[in-house]
Amino acid sequence: MASDVQEAAGGLRITRSDTSGVTLLRLQGELDLASAPELSAAVQQAFARAPQPVVLDMAAVGFIDSTGVRTLLEAQHVAGRDLVLMAPSAAVTRVLDLTRLRGRFMEIDADVDLATLRR
Repeated sequence: MASDVQEAAGGLRITRSDTSGVTLLRLQGELDLASAPELSAAVQQAFARAPQPVVLDMAAVGFIDSTGVRTLLEAQHVAGRDLVLMAPSAAVTRVLDLTRLRGRFMEIDADVDLATLRR
């Protein structure tokens, strides 16, 4: 399992690991105007490396603004069905619920076997 850590602007930490035919990006911190470009780049790199599903573990995202939401929508547009939100935090679900966008993303619990997401 390959793994690397990226410290994005604004205090967002992105940890990438490839396992079970899935790329997992663990996000910790704030997804906002300062950090959204780094997440966008990380998602694009993940899809460029291999045509496999990308899972965004959002359990440790403490804040998300409209730029973060836009980044998720853009990533989903690029990814199609292959972008999954894992265990979105209360901060994330609150914003997605308020914007009525929550149903647009596939969500899974943290205990789901990622191998079931492979193509």
